[in-house]
Order: sequence, then C-alpha cells, then structure tokens
Amino acid sequence: MSERALTSHHSALLVLLQDRGVFRAGQWSQQAVIHHGLQHGSQIPCIQMALQAHYDVIVLNPNDNFVDLQTEKEWKGLLTQNVESPSRKMVQTESFLSLQQSLQCIPKRCSNTPEEHMAYIWDYFISKAEGKDVAFLVHGYGGLVFMDLLVRRKWEVMSKVYAVALIDSEHHVGHQLGSDIQLLAWIKHHCREWVTSPKPLDKPAATVLKKEFPTVSAGTEEHNLAPSSSLQSIFKYFRKSLKAKGAINFSRVPIVTRSSTKRKQSA
Repeated sequence: MSERALTSHHSALLVLLQDRGVFRAGQWSQQAVIHHGLQHGSQIPCIQMALQAHYDVIVLNPNDNFVDLQTEKEWKGLLTQNVESPSRKMVQTESFLSLQQSLQCIPKRCSNTPEEHMAYIWDYFISKAEGKDVAFLVHGYGGLVFMDLLVRRKWEVMSKVYAVALIDSEHHVGHQLGSDIQLLAWIKHHCREWVTSPKPLDKPAATVLKKEFPTVSAGTEEHNLAPSSSLQSIFKYFRKSLKAKGAINFSRVPIVTRSSTKRKQSA
C-alpha cells in the first residue's frame, strides 16, 4: 500500500482486486504482460494514475493462499538425522516426501481463499482508515469477492465505499445478495461494470443476466485487456462519484441563519 494509505485523513483510498488464478499483487494478467507489456497487463498504470489524482492505494494479493516450503535441505536434515539402517532411511525418505507434499497444501493464516483474504484486509486495514472515501477496482473473480465482502460487512462497506468499478466481473447478484432490498439499492447507485464487448468504450452493454447496475463496454473483446482499455473511463467515474458524494454530504450540513441564531440565543 502507499505510504500514507492508513494515516492521511480526508483523502480517497483506491483498493485494487484482481482476478483469480496465478495473478499476484500488481498483476491484472500475466498473458497481457507477456504479449502486450506492463502498460496493459500490470496495475502500474492504474497505481500511477491514482497517485497523480491524490488517491492512496492498497493492492491486494488474494491468490497467494499457501505457505511456501522451506528448503528441502532443512527438512531432510531434520528427518534423516541419526538414521542408522538403510530400511529406516527409506522410511524416513518416504516420510519426508509425504511431509513435503502435505506442506504444499498448508493454507496461509487468514488468507486461505480470496474471500478470506479480502475480509482480513478489510477488518485490519481498510476499516481502520478513518476519514477515507474508499473506491474499489475489481477484475473478474474479484467482483465476486467484493460482493462477498459486501454481504459479510454490509453496513461498514455501505457507509465507507463510495464507488465500485467492476471489470468483466464473475459476481452473481441473485446468489450472493439474494433479495436484500438495501444491498440491491446500494449497488444500483454505487457500482458500474465494464464488460468485454465489440461496442465502443462506455456504450451501454447491459444483458438479461446483468442489469442490477449500469453496465457499459470496456472497449475490447479480450478479458485480459479490459482493465487497461477501460482505465481512463473508470477514473472519470470515480471522480464523478466522489464529487456527487461530496455534494450530498454538503447538502446535509445545517445552514446557520440569523433567525436560527436568534432562537438559540433566546433559548
């Protein structure tokens, strides 16, 4: 995360959440990196744009779910020390291989799944950033992960997040949000999705399956290139949403008039 992501008050915070698979922190698509370069496959342009717009940034790492093995030499030394007979050595070697295989499946604490990782980062980092207006930019399975967080931390997310940009998302509103009227009303006003489509960027692209909130074209038919092709449009959406939120907050501030001052003084 950026240096003052949790400490600088009254500034916007952007959270980046990628698709599932082999993608690590800072990546939208490894294939896009290989074939089209870092400008299209990495989150670097997005981070640079966010920092230039005075956002703080948190980059998630939802696909790194298992503990790395320690070196084979260390484990083998523990298991084969003081071995005398060949038969015993064979048993120990088999035990080592079995242990090595099981260790590859040890989940990381509080990050066993992308959903668990997201909930942990929310609870111990994002939710503790006071005075922040939070925006999410999510790709693919990241959309499903965000909706899972919205259900888990309903009131916190609804009060803290002002905009969510989904890119070719795998969420399912019916299965995840059900018939919760409050959640359905919230996503209608706070979410927008960019989907792969032959239509030009930002042209309406709603389908029968996706009509819970505004859906527009990402300007490309390639899933891996959707984040980079829609990036400029997404930041325009964030700026507009933040400005609208500020206008709403301002309208709720009571206006002091002469008559109200006189009433207070007489009381």
